[in-house]
Formats: sequence, structure tokens, C-alpha cells
Amino acid sequence: MMLGFVVRRCAATIGHDPSAEEFTAWANTYHDGERTIYLFGRAITIAEARVIMRHRGRPVTVRSVAAHEQIEDILESPAGNVTSFAAAAARIKARRK
Repeated sequence: MMLGFVVRRCAATIGHDPSAEEFTAWANTYHDGERTIYLFGRAITIAEARVIMRHRGRPVTVRSVAAHEQIEDILESPAGNVTSFAAAAARIKARRK
């Protein structure tokens, strides 16, 4: 799943686009039924939350992800800044000719 999806779930819970501090608090005290868990497997810091907020297109694994929320093949739906190495190498070779 993409980080943006996790941030949107937080926004839906708190009612507005979260700040890094709000996102940190939400992710570190995520409620799964009666249990409280760390959404990313461990507590995240506010600095890490700021990085997450800047890179929402990055794929991640989240404990609470449902089957329909999983990305089947990341190569079929890459983030906007992901480039195929093979395609880049082919472009460089073509420029040299």
C-alpha cells in the first residue's frame, strides 16, 4: 500500500489533513479492536512522520492492511518518481549513438 493511503486513513480519523505530530500520535496508538499497536511495527518519531508526509507515493507494508488494500505487483503501479533502470540505460545508450 502507498504511504498516502495511510495518511488519508489518519486524515479520515481525525477529520483534517494531519500535521506530523498528529500523524505520529495516530500511528503510534493505532487501535486494532481492543489492542493498541504501532502501525509501522515500532514507534515513529515526528521527524520520520515529516519524511512520510513528503513521500506519500512510496509503498509500505502496514499491519492493518486488508486484502483489497494490498498492491499486487509494485512494478505495475510505481510511484511517480520511480524509473526503470533498464529503460534509463536504454535511453543513455540511444543518446550516445
